[in-house]
Amino acid sequence: MNIVNEIISSLKKIQESNEITVPSIKNKLTFSQIHCIAAIEYIEDANITKLSQELGMTTGAITKMCKKLLNEGYVWKYQKEGNNKEMYYNLTELGLGVCKIHKKVHEKSYNKKKAIISQYNNEEKVTILRFLNDMNSIIEDTFSEVVENYTGSDD
Repeated sequence: MNIVNEIISSLKKIQESNEITVPSIKNKLTFSQIHCIAAIEYIEDANITKLSQELGMTTGAITKMCKKLLNEGYVWKYQKEGNNKEMYYNLTELGLGVCKIHKKVHEKSYNKKKAIISQYNNEEKVTILRFLNDMNSIIEDTFSEVVENYTGSDD
């Protein structure tokens, strides 16, 4: 395999690693679900609107995700006195456990990445950063194009 294909293969592996198994948890969680759990921990009175804004997802997607997290025992919901319309979310012990693991994973991952990056000189770091920015741009542009073409074809 040539170096270009190896890089593309490596990027594909990174992109497709969107589920993780957490010990003592019955089902795999997507990164979006884990980040939703983490957001519920630090957002005061977390509701669908606040979570949607924080995570950059639609309210429909957040509603569906919170319903699943509720059904699987990661979160519980509540209402404030005098407000029977708005639902808020808080973490269960199971959700707090996921949050704790999430924080440790981010900390370890950050330190490992920092150690790897320190092995490169400044010129290489600039090239790596430019490459990663280009890759992110491709992902964003491709997604936008597909969504635009998809929604445009329904007219």
